[in-house]
Amino acid sequence: MERYFFAEQDRQVRDCIRLEGFDLVNGQRKIFRPEEKDMVNEATFLYVKDGREETVLDFYQSPVTMISSSVQEVFAMYEDNILFKRVYLVSREKGISRNFYIPFIPRLDGMSSFVERYPDGREKKVILDREKCRGHHVFYLADSMTRRPVISLAAAESLLRRRVIGLKLQEVEVR
Repeated sequence: MERYFFAEQDRQVRDCIRLEGFDLVNGQRKIFRPEEKDMVNEATFLYVKDGREETVLDFYQSPVTMISSSVQEVFAMYEDNILFKRVYLVSREKGISRNFYIPFIPRLDGMSSFVERYPDGREKKVILDREKCRGHHVFYLADSMTRRPVISLAAAESLLRRRVIGLKLQEVEVR
């Protein structure tokens, strides 16, 4: 039986680092599609607001989806068609930088025909089609308004073994 989860940033983690000019918790979000890879530099530098905040998460959804090296290794291990661009989170005060990646995760038409929608097109509840999703481990839903990546149980277990910080998993129904 296949099991899948939405991956999202855990907004309950306290004392997270903050970026200059961006709100990592409640700010705007941008998800890059694989065909937009040329819009992003090979390496991007973002500056950390210096202060007391010290917790560095392994998974951010704002301003763009950014993942740590640990998460990038798992994503690359389970899906060979994900592209990555490097992001450096730089602390000017401390003189250190941390490596992150922007993943260009493919979209999959994986929704079940059992999904009910609100008049505006949002899903009342996301239900995945077992056959459409079989063999896929990290993807966005092409036919959904959700902005969270979907990961398989195998990928989720691999991430949990690495004790990633700031990643919250929510199981998705599969039929």
